[in-house]
Amino acid sequence: MAVLCSNCSGKLIFNPASQKLECVSCGSKFRPEDVEDKDARLHTKYYNTRVYTCSHCGAEVITSDSEASTFCVYCGNPAIIFSRISEEYMPDGLIPFKVTKEEAIRNISANFMKNPFVPQEIKSKVTADNLRGIYVPYWIINAEYTEADLISGDVKRGKTTYREHFSRAGDVELQNVPIDGSRMLNDDVSRKLEPFYLEDSRAFDEDYLNGFYSNTSDLSYFDLKKSAAGRCHKLFSDEVLKTVKAKNKKIDNSIQWIDIEDDPLYMMMPVWFFTFRHGNKPYTILVNGQTGKVVGTLPWNTKRIWAIAAGIFIPVSLFSLLPLIPAFSRNINLLRPVFTYGFSALFVLGGVGIAKGIAGIRRILMNLKLTQSEDIFKYVKKRQG
Repeated sequence: MAVLCSNCSGKLIFNPASQKLECVSCGSKFRPEDVEDKDARLHTKYYNTRVYTCSHCGAEVITSDSEASTFCVYCGNPAIIFSRISEEYMPDGLIPFKVTKEEAIRNISANFMKNPFVPQEIKSKVTADNLRGIYVPYWIINAEYTEADLISGDVKRGKTTYREHFSRAGDVELQNVPIDGSRMLNDDVSRKLEPFYLEDSRAFDEDYLNGFYSNTSDLSYFDLKKSAAGRCHKLFSDEVLKTVKAKNKKIDNSIQWIDIEDDPLYMMMPVWFFTFRHGNKPYTILVNGQTGKVVGTLPWNTKRIWAIAAGIFIPVSLFSLLPLIPAFSRNINLLRPVFTYGFSALFVLGGVGIAKGIAGIRRILMNLKLTQSEDIFKYVKKRQG
């Protein structure tokens, strides 16, 4: 696809800030729906994309750009070679990028740049040049969902705790449920990117893809139904567990049935990808291209964490004992209760601090696990069959 400026024949790029196509040569601006692509075919369910192959890493880059000067979204290498024209199924609609590349960088920086534990060499990589805008495929479904659950939980009566069982069943009509359309993109990651607001959606127009990359859905209808059932189960079970008055509750067994109503809508959602390697591990930070929400975290310098913790704990402990030194010199027996109660207090306070610290670290490690996902890293270099 080659859509050029009607004033100077320059290249047109979609600008999220103005929501218009802007000419890189003369600065003219056009609404995407007002720009006519002379090569476009009428009454077709397919559109053409250009596939480039990276000579550095072998990845295939999908773009609607007609120029070969683009770069690899996987490794950033500019040495890519045009491979072929690929005919892809045309989506029903898309949500255009609203967050600019500069805004995405600011959001990432606001989340991580002030953190003293993030290595400086990683902070230096958070630049606009290392960000890739990709339209991610989603299916939007309406579904009738039925579920029956067997739940167990601890109930206390008097001084005794019993493990009891509960049953719950029901059905629900779900509207506009988003289902990630790629098997390679981690479902936990795609859910964290949400919400996407469909009121900003537009009828599909290839011009919105100018300046961005895209991927296509690789789900079969069976895959879609399975993913939809999993998503609906998560929504349903979260609400069901709230109705059970017990501790340590969990669903032991579940029977589900789903019927996808009508034809699902095939949509493209905007996502900024910041991908890099550190310590031979892949990391990917994602930014919702509509809302600016950041998903993922950056690796921490663990040696610096322990050094700072020791640097704080030891001086504080010594400083707290300074006022007691004169008393110690007069009566050595004072040491015994001081150490007994002092260490007991430190143990209790330390235990509370450790518990909170562990909870926080667990959240960080969970985000780090998603950030390090090889699936996301491969998604960016996804090959088309």
